[in-house]
Amino acid sequence: MSILSTFMGVLMKKVNIALAGHTSVGKTSFLDTVLFNIAAADSIGKVDDGKSLSDFDEEEIKRKISIKSSIFSINYNNTVINILDTPGSSDFSGEVVSSMYGADLILLLIDAVSGVEIETAKIWNRAQKMELPVMIFINKIDKEHADYKNVIENIKENLKANIFPVQIPVGQENNFKGVVDLVRMKSYIYEGEEKKGKEQDISSDLETEAVEVRNNIIEIAAESTDELTEKYLEIETLEDNEIIEGLRNMIIKREFVPIMYGSCLMNRGLTEALDLLIKLAPNSGFRGSLKASDTKDKSKEIEINCIKETNFSGIVFKTVIDQFAGKISFLRVLSGTVHSEEEVINTTKDRKEKLSKIGLSFGRIQKPLNRDAEEGDIIVLTKLPYAETGDTLSSPENPIVFPELLLPQPVHSLAIKAKIKKEEDKLNSLIQRAAEEDITFKVEYNKETRQTVISGMGELQFNIILSRIRDKNKIDFVTSTPLVAYRETIQVPSKADYKHKKQSGGHGQYGQVFLELEPLPRGEGFEFVDKITQGAIPRGYIPGVEKGVREAFEEGVVAGYPVVDIKVLLVFGSYHEVDSSELAFKIAGRTAFKLAMEQAKPVLLEPIMELNVYVEDKYTGDIMSDLNSKRGRVLGMDNIVGGIQLIKAKVPKSELLKYSIELRSITSGTGSFEMDFSHREPITGKIADDVIKETLRRKEEEKK
Repeated sequence: MSILSTFMGVLMKKVNIALAGHTSVGKTSFLDTVLFNIAAADSIGKVDDGKSLSDFDEEEIKRKISIKSSIFSINYNNTVINILDTPGSSDFSGEVVSSMYGADLILLLIDAVSGVEIETAKIWNRAQKMELPVMIFINKIDKEHADYKNVIENIKENLKANIFPVQIPVGQENNFKGVVDLVRMKSYIYEGEEKKGKEQDISSDLETEAVEVRNNIIEIAAESTDELTEKYLEIETLEDNEIIEGLRNMIIKREFVPIMYGSCLMNRGLTEALDLLIKLAPNSGFRGSLKASDTKDKSKEIEINCIKETNFSGIVFKTVIDQFAGKISFLRVLSGTVHSEEEVINTTKDRKEKLSKIGLSFGRIQKPLNRDAEEGDIIVLTKLPYAETGDTLSSPENPIVFPELLLPQPVHSLAIKAKIKKEEDKLNSLIQRAAEEDITFKVEYNKETRQTVISGMGELQFNIILSRIRDKNKIDFVTSTPLVAYRETIQVPSKADYKHKKQSGGHGQYGQVFLELEPLPRGEGFEFVDKITQGAIPRGYIPGVEKGVREAFEEGVVAGYPVVDIKVLLVFGSYHEVDSSELAFKIAGRTAFKLAMEQAKPVLLEPIMELNVYVEDKYTGDIMSDLNSKRGRVLGMDNIVGGIQLIKAKVPKSELLKYSIELRSITSGTGSFEMDFSHREPITGKIADDVIKETLRRKEEEKK
């Protein structure tokens, strides 16, 4: 199997790298500086000046932070490199995760002084779950108090990773001069503003340390294959190319994480890091194969070979809506080849997609790809009518579908409506369009509360999306805390009967039913049992009773919320030969249910959320106290990395409607959280009384 691609007669390795890390560690600066160093850019783009090639969105320039991932396809040293620059804020974690689906390796950037931070740990854990290899670049080694040995210990303690430096910094803090390459055993020293350090012999004060660390690296490389192990045992060393091969194998196995050093601010060490990166990073097809499903039988698993000599398949991992170009889809080719104007199948949507011209991304610019796209490429496709982020595109000859993207769940929600009623449709169209571009931004109309609810990852994400909609479309709207969708149920068995009898000339209406209600376990929903015997109610009328009961379930007797978790038994009834009808029994069933429910100690149920909070040690007491005040039950606390705690709790949803804002306040913006629905629990007393009172007040307002 060939893992190299040939362009213009030259064998080219393909490397797809996602730059990831906590906010402000220098990911975008790393990319801007590298592009300049390899002559892919005329100058170093600066985030603070609004000149970054990567942060080109209006909001990114205005706020001086990364909001969206950006992709740069470049050729360097006979290598096709796709670099995906991702945001650091948890509000945009969806961009990070979706980029991981386009990448083969994570370059995790870490601040030399701050060490491992909350988003560092979350990205690391996500990479482990996705089985993605990781390399680490320690940035800001020129900062005051930066110590490369301290930061190594910090990473080892916090990530529990098998890390080893493949470089040693020469000088520290403002005296940082360059790096020692422990594979080539050469120093690269900067004296001015060079793009690459001048190659020199290792200075005597670093030579002993360099030899010692290199010997450790050789031992690691030797463990990768039997052949290298045998050679090492025989002569106790390896050639440079064998060290690279061995380390790459260990990186792919995720048994070794190399560390490199540099300073984006001083532009020192970045070119050396890139050179090592492309040597050690896995080729695009390193996985060998990927699991997919047969479109005709989703339960049938298929192995897709990650080579170009097979049928085409790929996944859309990013979507951009451009006001001029329309919809732009970024696709990672996972197998085979595909060319412009080819017709493929969107197997997620079961639709045909006609590809227009195929391009490569260079930030905001799309460059034409003057060849067929093939395995390992990240390509740009415009105006695909159906494709959305997460969709699989496949050749018609062998249609397959890849598993859906596992993305973070929304944690922040708002109700939204246009100030002017006639602009509701326009607003809904705009927020739906925003949701198409940002996969963690969700839009849903809640029929129970009659609200359009937007959900996402945080307040900052909402501010950016909504300000863009307001400013660009001259539309005004109001937002509010969304209403909680409560439920109603019963606590004890009960029974009731109702006779529906109406006479008004001609045929009348008659139907009598006897119902018994029993509570069901949480989450069981609704069960209807027909226990009629001896023809007390004719078979043809029983569906009418069930319809009436189902209608009654839509609006309970406590506050008009939907009813759940009740078993309804139809035990007896009576009918009239002339006046009975399905409608009469439907009315009787609905009324009998309400009467029985009133006698069964009806109660409100509130949604309970499973909450995971990531905070630094110093905030754990405040978080615990806050969760207790929210009627939360703390289930436990895990030290996921040194100094960072994961607090697990179950908390009523009504207490978490503004939690993203509150957590940011408690932790000075450093904390983050994830939540998902767990179950429903009864509420009684003053809490229930307040909910009922507010619900009835709101319904009266709606009638006016």
